[in-house]
Amino acid sequence: MSEGNKKLPGGQARIPLLFSSVQDKQRLEELIGDLIRHVAKTHVQTKVNEDELHHLKMKVAQLESHNKYLYEHNEKLEKRIKHLEHNSKFTENSYLQKA
Repeated sequence: MSEGNKKLPGGQARIPLLFSSVQDKQRLEELIGDLIRHVAKTHVQTKVNEDELHHLKMKVAQLESHNKYLYEHNEKLEKRIKHLEHNSKFTENSYLQKA
């Protein structure tokens, strides 16, 4: 009989097979532990990324709001400038006509 097929007294279990099974179980436990740590780390990273994404969305909303305000303010200023230029030309024309 080969070394792998030797049985314990009473013919109950093979020694190398039992030893291999314990090693396999320990290795499986290590791999499962590694997987659990990896999943936990991934969840933490995902939470951090979600928080960063939320923060960036808030900044974008603020910038869009500020941009809208500036755009509207710019339109008002342009209208005011045109009005002032129009009144200025009107005033210059009236002075020129009097002179």
